[in-house]
Amino acid sequence: MKTITSNTKPEITVEVYEPLSNDGYNYLWQLTNLGAVIPAFKGMLIFKDGFARSVYAGNKDGVESRIKNTLADMERKLNIERGTLKARIIAKRFGTYDETQSAEKFFHDRNKDYCIKGLIYGFTTGVRVGSEFDYSKTIGGTSEFYNMPLKTAKAKFANAWRKLNRKLGLESVEKARANGQRGYPVGFSGKNDEEPSL
Repeated sequence: MKTITSNTKPEITVEVYEPLSNDGYNYLWQLTNLGAVIPAFKGMLIFKDGFARSVYAGNKDGVESRIKNTLADMERKLNIERGTLKARIIAKRFGTYDETQSAEKFFHDRNKDYCIKGLIYGFTTGVRVGSEFDYSKTIGGTSEFYNMPLKTAKAKFANAWRKLNRKLGLESVEKARANGQRGYPVGFSGKNDEEPSL
């Protein structure tokens, strides 16, 4: 299984990059070595469920590009040397923006008890107790990291793709979009469709 770091060059896809897209992935990946770098995370099995457009500029694989950028953001904001953190893709499913984001949102809505964002905030250099909370200083997608067994993570990822669960997820996605929440791009519009910086 391929290891991804912040120095990884994302695969070049056979798909051609389209500035306005509606093709995406819902994906589950594991952060494999944070506990070796920050002892408070030792023994945890850390997973992140996310969304990526299928292809980014330069025909770069969407999932690998998003993971690479998240690792770089973590290293920068946790004061970890570039290229240290490692990840591996556990599962991914292709679909429209609405399909993939609906499954992702259902996963997030139903697994808050496993979320470790508070612990990650505690080690983020720009977040300090007693100061005004500033999301721009946090790691992108911090609320999407979970500590759970691998078998559980895979089962929950698959469960989120059931038709009924995606319907419930879509209701949450549409509500988030209506409220102007970031991270919920609309297919074929370019709206909130951010390109990875690396």
